[in-house]
Amino acid sequence: MSIVRNLTLFLFVIYSANTLASSPYEGLEFGKYKQQITVDLKKTCHPQKKMSDEAWGNKILSNEDNKRYIRDARIALERNNEKNYWDAISKVECPEM
Repeated sequence: MSIVRNLTLFLFVIYSANTLASSPYEGLEFGKYKQQITVDLKKTCHPQKKMSDEAWGNKILSNEDNKRYIRDARIALERNNEKNYWDAISKVECPEM
């Protein structure tokens, strides 16, 4: 009984440590993708007004279709699929400024 309990505890500790160790890197990767998409959308849309990236991104994301295209672009980036990435970016409707 002691072996089963110790093995279960050991597996739980290893799983928890692995989860905690990968979390910060996942956040960095999300930030990298977000930054890349923002830069490429600004090249495509040419915003005239000077506004923060966050405000500009929220304006783009107010359109439901744009949310889907940006999600598709992020997935394409994760999979290193440049063609699908640029296809998704080109479908994003630029907001009125």
